[in-house]
Amino acid sequence: MRQKFCLDLDWNLLKIFHGIVEANGVTSAANALWRKQSTISLALQRLERHLGKKLCRRGPAGFELTDEGRILYECVSEVYAKLDRIPDSLDNASQELRGRLRLRTISNFVSTKFDKLLVAFRARCPLVELQIEVATWETISLAVLRNEVDIGIAPVHARYSELLYEFLTREVHLVYCGKSHHLFGVSLDAVKALSNEPLILTGADEPDSLTHYRLRHGLGKRVAASTPNLEEARRLAVLGLGICLLPERMAAADVRKGNLWPLTSKSLATGCDIYAISNRNAPKRLVTEIFMEEVRRKAIRPVAEAACSEKDAFLARDVAAGDVVAKAK
Repeated sequence: MRQKFCLDLDWNLLKIFHGIVEANGVTSAANALWRKQSTISLALQRLERHLGKKLCRRGPAGFELTDEGRILYECVSEVYAKLDRIPDSLDNASQELRGRLRLRTISNFVSTKFDKLLVAFRARCPLVELQIEVATWETISLAVLRNEVDIGIAPVHARYSELLYEFLTREVHLVYCGKSHHLFGVSLDAVKALSNEPLILTGADEPDSLTHYRLRHGLGKRVAASTPNLEEARRLAVLGLGICLLPERMAAADVRKGNLWPLTSKSLATGCDIYAISNRNAPKRLVTEIFMEEVRRKAIRPVAEAACSEKDAFLARDVAAGDVVAKAK
């Protein structure tokens, strides 16, 4: 019987009744709730019919609750108080979460936005273990698709309808050489001038956008070495074995130390967009949802506006150079 009462009750009527009591009358409630007075009166009548009780008296003496009305108001106020505590309860729940969040990311991904994201997640879920693995970018989406990991951090080539992609940042790449290289200290105004230089390839860890850029400018006619590991490619470049396309943030420390030199200006750079990837069909896990919520809250909106202009600049350069074909708008 009680279950049927709950199922049959229009909970909006309780909300309106609570508003009537808080405003001390139907007319005042209509103004507070931005409703017509007739709508508020009809709602009160419907609630009284459903309960079979008179809830209030209205007359020259003003608005007054009946005994039944006072009991109902106390019950509804308790419900409101519990509803108000829901956000705090959910926040506290994340503090108590345990378990593991499995991340798989490209090698040597250096990003202050990603660092802040990890710190924010740790603050919300201090008891959750972060398990971070490194893999080549083309295998990461498939790992998320197969539910081998919860979140992937990687560039994207082919998009899967089962996956969700949240833009994280844009990774800028420049061509570098080591201090023993004969071009160290030289700044070139054309990437093609490097076409005959031995190149250190990053193999399976080279995103499509970088491959296209490299082939467009003739880089890699002579291959000095090949490795899927960016850290190893950086080490070989520092040793002077050849030139290498490396992420600007990753190479920054070696540039400051004088171990690496950017052979071209940033105006001739290329890059790739990095996404946080999750599986929309994976079993729901609160830790995954919290992480993706932090991606959207702390990384996407602040970064996206700045990234759009930078991304457009890269795209315009690539279109002008013939690296990509501009889509008709």
